[in-house]
Amino acid sequence: MNLKTNCNRKSNFALAIFENRILFYRILMAFQITLLFVLGCKPQSTKYDTKVFFDNVNSYDGISLFTVLNGFPVLKSFFVSLDPVDFNKALGDNLAKASREDNLGTLRATQSALLVSRSSIQTLSSDGASLIEKMETTNPAAYDAVQPLFEKIRAYPRPVVRNLIPISANAIRQEYLSKTKDQVTQSIQQFASDLKSTSTHDLLVEIEDVGYKGLVANANARAGVESLLNGFFDPVLVADRSLKDGFISILYDLGEMMFKRSGFSDFKTPNTAMKELVFNLDKYFTAGGAQYNADYSDPLHPAELKSFMMESFQIVRSLLDTGTLTATPVNLLQKTAENLALLDFAVAPSNVDNSLKELIRIDVDGKDRAYDGTSRSMSALETLFVVLTIANNYGFTWDTATTTNDWINGTTGGELTVGDAIHSLKSVMGSSDSFNFKNITNLSKNSGKVFRYNPATSTMVAHQFDLNSRVLSLMEDNARGVTAPISDPSAGNFDRVYNKTLPWALNWIKRVTYGGYGPYYNKNRRDGAGNYLSPDGTITRNNDLSETLYQPTWQTRRYEIQLDIPDSASNDTPKRCYDPTPAGPSTTDNRCFIGLRGIKAANTVQTPGNISNAYYTITEIPKTDAQRAVDSDEEAFYKNLQWLMYEKRFVAVLPVRAKLAATVAFEEALFITAIGNGLVGMLNLKPNCNPTSCAADNGRWTIDNANYVKTYSAAGSDLTYLSNTPGDSVMLLEGWGFGADGQQAFQVTFVYPALWSLIVPSPDLIYGMLPPVISLNVPVLERLGFTTSTKVIPDLVNSNWSQRNTLTPLVVALAKAMDDQVSGQQTAGFKNPYTLLTNLSEILSRPLVFFGPDTTATNPTNPAPPSFTQVRIVGMADGFRNPVASVMEYYPITSSGAQEYRTLISVLSENTRRFQDGALNLIGKTQLLTGLTKFLGQLGLPVNVNVKTKVFNGLKLVMGEIKLTAESPTATQFNIETKFTEWRDKVANYPTVNGTNIFDPLWNGVDDVVNLFKDYLSRSSGWSIVASLDFLLNLLLDISPSSADITQLLNLASSLFYNADNTRSYTITNILTQSLPPVLEAMSPYGRPLYGTGYYLATNGGFFSYLEAKMFMNPSFAVKDLFADVKNFLRSDIIQNKEDTNRSFLFSTGTLIRQMADIYQAGRKFSPVGFYMYDNWNNDQPTSTLWDDMNFMFSVQ
Repeated sequence: MNLKTNCNRKSNFALAIFENRILFYRILMAFQITLLFVLGCKPQSTKYDTKVFFDNVNSYDGISLFTVLNGFPVLKSFFVSLDPVDFNKALGDNLAKASREDNLGTLRATQSALLVSRSSIQTLSSDGASLIEKMETTNPAAYDAVQPLFEKIRAYPRPVVRNLIPISANAIRQEYLSKTKDQVTQSIQQFASDLKSTSTHDLLVEIEDVGYKGLVANANARAGVESLLNGFFDPVLVADRSLKDGFISILYDLGEMMFKRSGFSDFKTPNTAMKELVFNLDKYFTAGGAQYNADYSDPLHPAELKSFMMESFQIVRSLLDTGTLTATPVNLLQKTAENLALLDFAVAPSNVDNSLKELIRIDVDGKDRAYDGTSRSMSALETLFVVLTIANNYGFTWDTATTTNDWINGTTGGELTVGDAIHSLKSVMGSSDSFNFKNITNLSKNSGKVFRYNPATSTMVAHQFDLNSRVLSLMEDNARGVTAPISDPSAGNFDRVYNKTLPWALNWIKRVTYGGYGPYYNKNRRDGAGNYLSPDGTITRNNDLSETLYQPTWQTRRYEIQLDIPDSASNDTPKRCYDPTPAGPSTTDNRCFIGLRGIKAANTVQTPGNISNAYYTITEIPKTDAQRAVDSDEEAFYKNLQWLMYEKRFVAVLPVRAKLAATVAFEEALFITAIGNGLVGMLNLKPNCNPTSCAADNGRWTIDNANYVKTYSAAGSDLTYLSNTPGDSVMLLEGWGFGADGQQAFQVTFVYPALWSLIVPSPDLIYGMLPPVISLNVPVLERLGFTTSTKVIPDLVNSNWSQRNTLTPLVVALAKAMDDQVSGQQTAGFKNPYTLLTNLSEILSRPLVFFGPDTTATNPTNPAPPSFTQVRIVGMADGFRNPVASVMEYYPITSSGAQEYRTLISVLSENTRRFQDGALNLIGKTQLLTGLTKFLGQLGLPVNVNVKTKVFNGLKLVMGEIKLTAESPTATQFNIETKFTEWRDKVANYPTVNGTNIFDPLWNGVDDVVNLFKDYLSRSSGWSIVASLDFLLNLLLDISPSSADITQLLNLASSLFYNADNTRSYTITNILTQSLPPVLEAMSPYGRPLYGTGYYLATNGGFFSYLEAKMFMNPSFAVKDLFADVKNFLRSDIIQNKEDTNRSFLFSTGTLIRQMADIYQAGRKFSPVGFYMYDNWNNDQPTSTLWDDMNFMFSVQ
């Protein structure tokens, strides 16, 4: 020891602490030097001359630190580029920040890996070399072709390796701080065990098989992948990364979802929500589930988990390629993206997810299901799909040939008939006498004496309809929309698409939001001539403010009814009608034409068409120019939508020529006019009756009920009062004739009171002309605009702006995509892609949907009632069509005794009804749907046309190769049904194997899935693979690979899955399941120390940052040379030597590190007294010399 006098020694306490730190620092410095030598650092340094350690032994032939990489010049060049002193200082400074225990553990982990799992490391090295060789030899042309890209990556200005590895220093630190040593050890061992498991092996084999099929064996799938990548790396995205950022945002939000808490008061963790979802999927939708019964296993509409997945998959695939559903195959998702782009606000949407959350929070009427005791238990979202299913199936054909009963004999498949509307009023459909609607409409139709003006031919034509005529085709032109005018359902020109309720309604929504048929328009969207444009580019209003599509005032068609009244002398003086015979009695009836409004034609008129004003004038609810010209597309969108919902005048006129009482021997003219303000008004349309009679209130508005649309007896009068109250409606009945004997003056029908007993025999209990099973559930459509419990009319849109349903633009864009592809609606070869939407609604409405016989009471009882698709309602026993049940009986059933009826939407929304604590609620608290909508909208922009085409074409090609078993997939295609079966079985078995207590540790597997989403997908996680993907996409966009480059990259990637002789190798699977686990197990006892030391090495500014800044490959070498060098090194005897001698790099290095660790663990020992070497521990002396370092490590035992 140093015996100099007059030295100030450090205190014992300070010395002890400092000794430990310096000793470890010195050991690590020696380890650094060793590592540096092994990696081929320069054999000379600027500070020390290595010759002072030369031992004159020339016969040594083992591993030499300075020459170990001499045979691998590319690898050696990396380390030759480093300065030894800087290297040592950078490594030492960072390692010295870690604790003694952590650094010791790091040494032991390295020792264990090199010695205990030595054979596994050698296998890993061999397999790694094999992967490189596969790239070199399986497709050498591809390997050569991608070298320029590798060179670009080599020159990339940002650190590549650090950013591609999905592990951040902070993540390592967090793992270190949050877990004990035993917990980290257990987690690593569990991970190793999972890797070795059969399930992991099978999964990885399956992934490699998919990769092989997708990139090699299946040409279509390969073309699809190429098309997708060509889209993502299109040159247009190099300058504008917003589309890429949107895609990344969607992935991030999948992870962020698992950081949210579900429930209306955030009372439930995502872990519990996911466990409950698994439990409920088994409980309700798998055979053997506690609630799974015959209603769930309906053969035509199975509410079974695998069936859900299979049928939903088919719908999604058809959205990408409609096949024969449309005249020519169309990608409806691509069209949806294009439609979103037409709405300038849809490419930058806000809070779409919150609208989903709101639809779960509220019921059909907008009431809060958690806090409002009068609310229904079923959510608005669930009800929406149920209502769509009802509307798509409600509509029946009537047995018109037999007038003595009120039977139906079949279904129309969603086309409402006149009989359905009249039956909903509980009208007299059939009876033993002739005074019933079957007989009346039959006689009127067959007479050929009811006329309607045809504007196409400018003539009056016979207007024939009966109970089987479709209601929508009878509406007036400006209300009918695109539905073709009435024709017989058996006729060739019958409208087979828009007579259906759902396509008709969605077409109207499209017309007013996209097509310029609404009154509101964006005053800032104009063409070069100054005309105002709708989102789809049509002129919605001319620059002089004249109208194009929207008509503030319009007229109904003209209607006339020919009455044949008995000829008599009294009809000759004065002459009331056209008399085809001379004055006096005759067997030939007189001919008289009665027009709408109660106008009688002149007695000289022989043919219809001479009453020029036999129409009604309809004026839309007035809007000023200032009200109509709004500031944005979004404001116009929602105001037009609400206008359609509450204000658009929907009008229908039914003219009937009939004997209006059983005792009357001649016909009279009957006109029924119905007006509804908006869809809501039309859906609530009914006579305004008091409890005992309707006659006194004929023509009285329902809401604005102090006023009448006109006096029913005012002959010749146009409508005198049109209510401007949103959602209002009125029904006007007018009957005209010539008195009791047909010989009197023209007048109101003398049997006027009897008409009401025919139309509304029970005025105390009527719901309206729309079947109550629809009308009482259809208020959910009002939630499409705003998720409030009150009506939001156009004038209230701005004051309720924050509660607008921001999910609706996406829905409407999809509806427009479908509607635009409707074709041949009046031909036998019609195409109706709306079936995709209705099929999806039907799937999501199960188990409420079933096929069964009609149970509605009939008069007389029908011995063989027809069967049709129905929805289970509370009053199912009284029939789906029953028009006189109590209100609650029309609600979809949610339970019957102990039997619960839960749809997939319900289970995804909540564990127990009303609690809103399911997976969809979690999504509603993220920005996932917002990001998806934004991504689609931006993809549809014209500037991204090439990107859009490539991406959607790629998706279509890939999805087209995924088949179900019934589709007989080939060996190179993908049978997804096997996965559906596997997933269904896993769900079904999970509670069986792990018990029904979801809080039992046996359910921790679900926790693992939740944590996987958190760890690998979220923004905040240091393990996020999305961050790595984001960097990779940016890198590739920066280096801009060409289409040819992408092809060769895929060729190169595919070479990893097979050998040059086309046999399969599964090398990646073997690495992960066989070679890697033993290494992890060997290091696992020291996992936490590794994290502790690793943080300081990996943190920004740490040792790895030094390497990134200073280490480089000699520019004279190419990347190709590097791969070859690494391959040769991994296969060399240096690595693969299995002897326990100094010829083995792994053994020698492991042994050396073990000795270093032993020295460090034993602690510093001072030189014995009498030795001349001083210890340099005086305050005025340096704390380290080369000799001291070597002495402590190798001399002190």
